[in-house]
Amino acid sequence: MARRQKSRRRFLPPDWSIYLIILGVILLQARASNNEVASIEPPPLGAALPDIRPSDPEILVEIGTRQSGAGTAFSVDGKGMWLTARHVVDSCDRVGIIAGSRSAVKVDKVIVSETSDTAILKTRWSRPALPMDLNSRRVIREAGYFFGFPQGRPGEVAGTLLGRHQLVTRGRYNAEEAVLAWAELGRTRGLRGSLGGLSGGPVLDADGEVIGVVAAESPRRGRVYTVAPSSVRPLIPQDAKPARARAVTTDDFGKEADGYRRDRRIAQVVCLVD
Repeated sequence: MARRQKSRRRFLPPDWSIYLIILGVILLQARASNNEVASIEPPPLGAALPDIRPSDPEILVEIGTRQSGAGTAFSVDGKGMWLTARHVVDSCDRVGIIAGSRSAVKVDKVIVSETSDTAILKTRWSRPALPMDLNSRRVIREAGYFFGFPQGRPGEVAGTLLGRHQLVTRGRYNAEEAVLAWAELGRTRGLRGSLGGLSGGPVLDADGEVIGVVAAESPRRGRVYTVAPSSVRPLIPQDAKPARARAVTTDDFGKEADGYRRDRRIAQVVCLVD
């Protein structure tokens, strides 16, 4: 889902210079979310999410050629480990995480999953881990909140769970996995069109706990697709100590998102291709 921007440079200076160049471009657009969203009325909850079925609808996603670009990542263990979407960092020559208004952190190791659209990023920069709930049974029409950097700027989306879909990835690499499908309920005011750049960001439930990773979107249908909790669970270290969760509602999800971005527990991730 992340929009990739092709690099126009033929000569690549040292890593830190590249990060600062890209950081400068990002900062021209990045602003705190205005937290203004249209009035949202969450629908009533439905039944428990059914198990995977052969009849689950398929969603086809084409992964293009290697290009520089940016997405979203979030801290998962408080010791320098981050989680993002595989398609954001797959095949990159270098990967960095934006750590502040004038700094970026080099990712020392990228571990991509072969079974889901996820990737682990290992760095020497640690931030408190986001709270998670990867074991509870999900419920149809429950609310979900997607935090990150759509279109390279701070932004967020609220949605409601529709069910399971089968995500079929073709192109640079091939994969198939069961994902959760969400219908949009609302966005940060002014956020229109594609959610490119939100890929790799967390989806939080009403308790404020991470239950998946943003993997794809269908702008025309107003759909967001996230990696299932069962696919994320094996990636999280057993000794991870996340911070206490804070409940999220359709009235305050913009402010909650800004808080996580402000303390860099949710950050932009930059992919560089030589």
